[in-house]
Amino acid sequence: METVSIKILEPKARRLLDDLESLKLIEIERKGMAADKPKRRFGSMKGLVVHISDDFDAPLEDFDDYM
Repeated sequence: METVSIKILEPKARRLLDDLESLKLIEIERKGMAADKPKRRFGSMKGLVVHISDDFDAPLEDFDDYM
């Protein structure tokens, strides 16, 4: 992961965009300190999955030839 100051972000923008395209992680620095990353919280998706079908875990018909 790379840490970059906002002051030098603009001149490095092209290289950073190239890095993003190659899926490298980039961390942006604010006021000399790394910006906080959002923290994952257990249960944050609770209530958002409304319906899961009864055969969710059933084998897919597409793979019958391979089983």
